[in-house]
Amino acid sequence: MRLREASLDAVPGPVAVLRLLGSARPADVAPALAALTPDQLAEAVATAALPLAPAVVAYVSRCGPAAVRRMLARRLVQQPEHVAPRPLGLEAYVRVLVEEAPVDADLGAAVTRLRALALEALCAGSLSAEQVLDHTRPAALALALAVCTPAEYARPWFRRATGDVRVLLARRLAEELGEDHVRWAAAIDLSGSFAGSVGELLHSDEAPGSVHRFLHPHRSSHATQNLLLALAPRDVAARYLAGLVETRRPNVVAYKMDWMLRSGPLSRPLVARGVGGSVGGQRELLGNDLCPDFVLEQVHGGYARHVMYREIIPPKVLKRAFRAYAASEPAHEVRAWAVSLLGERTDRLMDLAWSLTDAPTLLHRLVAAVLDRADPATLTCLYGALAEAAGPEPVWALDLERAGSLDAVQPAVRASMAAGSAEPLVEAAKRIPRRHWLDVLDEEAFGGQMLRDEAELDRTGHFPLEALVAARLDGRPERWAEVARQVAGGRMPVEAVVEGVVAAAIEEIGESAAKTAPETPTEAAPETTAEAAPQTPAEAAPQTPANAAPQTPTKPAPQPPAASPIAAPPAHAAPSASTT
Repeated sequence: MRLREASLDAVPGPVAVLRLLGSARPADVAPALAALTPDQLAEAVATAALPLAPAVVAYVSRCGPAAVRRMLARRLVQQPEHVAPRPLGLEAYVRVLVEEAPVDADLGAAVTRLRALALEALCAGSLSAEQVLDHTRPAALALALAVCTPAEYARPWFRRATGDVRVLLARRLAEELGEDHVRWAAAIDLSGSFAGSVGELLHSDEAPGSVHRFLHPHRSSHATQNLLLALAPRDVAARYLAGLVETRRPNVVAYKMDWMLRSGPLSRPLVARGVGGSVGGQRELLGNDLCPDFVLEQVHGGYARHVMYREIIPPKVLKRAFRAYAASEPAHEVRAWAVSLLGERTDRLMDLAWSLTDAPTLLHRLVAAVLDRADPATLTCLYGALAEAAGPEPVWALDLERAGSLDAVQPAVRASMAAGSAEPLVEAAKRIPRRHWLDVLDEEAFGGQMLRDEAELDRTGHFPLEALVAARLDGRPERWAEVARQVAGGRMPVEAVVEGVVAAAIEEIGESAAKTAPETPTEAAPETTAEAAPQTPAEAAPQTPANAAPQTPTKPAPQPPAASPIAAPPAHAAPSASTT
C-alpha cells in the first residue's frame, strides 16, 4: 500500500538508513554511511528503491567498497533515468544565470528551467541556501527554490533543499521587513518581475510593473507573491489582501486575487479570503490542486460540481460533496457522473458506495445509476453496500430489473434470496478486491495530496521529518553514526531512534561535565555580589550551535569530493500531513 511504502519504517534495516539520509544535509551523509558495515551497505544499495539521494550516490561511488560501487553502477546503468546530472558549483551557476538571463516574455519558462539546475546543486551540496539567496537573479528564481512542488514531494532531498532555502528566507524577511506592512506589500507586488536578487528586492524602491507582469505566467506552483504572503506575519498578510479588495481598480483586484487563488503555495490568509470572497474566487480556489481538504469538505450545492470533477478526491471529501451534488443537480447529471467512474476509477465508485451506508435512499440512486453499465464484480460490491444499508430486498429488486428473470440474477443475489438474509451479499462484496485510493496516484498526484493538508497553510520552514533532522542531527557526525547503527540494526520507528540518541548524547555530555568540574571546597567561599543560578547538566556543558561545523567523529569517515555543507538555520516544524 502506498501509505506503507512512503513510510520510513516500511523496510526496517540498512535500507531505512538510505531513506533517512534523503532528509540529511549532504555533508552529514558520510559519517552515517561510514558507520555501516560493508554487508549492511551492500544490502541497502541492493534493495533501496531508486533514485537515491545525490549525496548518497556520491559517497558510495567514491568511498564505498568496490563490490558495492559496482552494484550501484550496474543498477544506475539499468535505470539511467535515475542518474542525476553533474551539479553546478557557485561559479558555474552564476555564469549560467548571466548567459541565460530571462527576458520578461520568457520569465516563467526560464525560472522553471534554471530552478531545476539550482535545485540539483542544492541537493548535491555544491550550492548552499545562502549562496542561492545572495547570488540568484531574478528574485523570482530564488523565491521559487523555497517551494516544494507536488512532483518533488516524494523525494526527501528536494523537501530538505527547498526547506533550507525557506528557513533562511523566512529569517531574512523577518529581520529586514519585520511588521512593516508597506514594505511587505511592495516586495509582494514587485517580486514576480524584479530583475535583481532577493536582498536587492527588499531594499528596492522600484514601482511594480503592470498587472500582466504580476500575473506571469498564467498559473504557477511556486508563485512568488503566494510564497511571500505565506511567510509574512499573519496580520500583514491579511492587511495586504484587504488592501487589494479596497482598491478602486476592481478588474485588477479580480485578476490578482484569482491568479493567487489558482496558484501555489497556498496560505491560511489567502484561503480564508478565497472562501469568503467572490464567486469567481471561490471557483478558482476549489479548482486549485492544492486546495486543502477541509475546504473541499465544506462545499455546498452551488460549488459541488467543481469538487466532483477533480482528479484527486479523498473518500471523506467525496462523501460530503456527493451529497451536496445529488441534492442540487438533476438526476441525469448525477447518473452521468456515476457512469463516468466506471473503468479506471471504479475503486472511487465502490468507496463512495460504502461511505453512503447511512443514506440508503441516496445509495440506491447511485447503484441504480450504473445498474446496466457496471461489471459483475463492481455490482457485487455495490449490492453489498446497499444490503448493509437497507437490507436485501432493494438489491433483489434491482438485480431482477437488470437480469429480467430469477435464473439470470447474480449468484450472491440468489444465495441471499435462498437464505432470506443480507449476509451472503455483504460477504460476497467483502471478497471483491479494492485498491486504496492513494495507491492509484502517481508520484505527483501523491505529493499534491500530501501538500493539501491543513498544516501546510502555516508552514514557514521544513517539513516535519526534515525539521527533526535539522534540529537534532545537523553537523553532529557522532549522532548520525549512532542513529545509522541503530536503524541498520532494525530499531524503529526512526523518529524515536533519533530522539533516543539525542537524549543519550545530552546525558553523556552532562556526566562528562560533572566529572571534570572542580570540587567545591568545604571552607567558606569568597563573597560574591550575586548568587549564581544553579545549572542543569545540559546548561553546564558547552553547547554546539545548530549551524556549527561538523565535529570530528570517533571513527574518521571518508568524505566524497565537492560536497560543501548547507548551513541549516533553526527549522519551523509543522504537523505531519494527513493522508486519510
